[in-house]
Amino acid sequence: MTISRSDYDLEKSGKGSIAVFIYNGNADPKKILDFAVSEYVGTNGFHELIDANLDNPWMRVILSDINNMRQDPFVLAEHKMNK
Repeated sequence: MTISRSDYDLEKSGKGSIAVFIYNGNADPKKILDFAVSEYVGTNGFHELIDANLDNPWMRVILSDINNMRQDPFVLAEHKMNK
């Protein structure tokens, strides 16, 4: 299993975090990732994202404090992943 993790600034103060867990073993990925996520977050609140098509059970994305992130109106001409 691997974890990729990064922090981001919250609008008022503090930091939130995003973590991407990827499992590539032979065991049941749901059980392995459920356990890893549970251990990672502990008693902290979090949001968990999974593949919308449910065809990639080997990855989980965990986010903290998304309600405290800066929120801007979406402007198509300005908001692009690659600039």
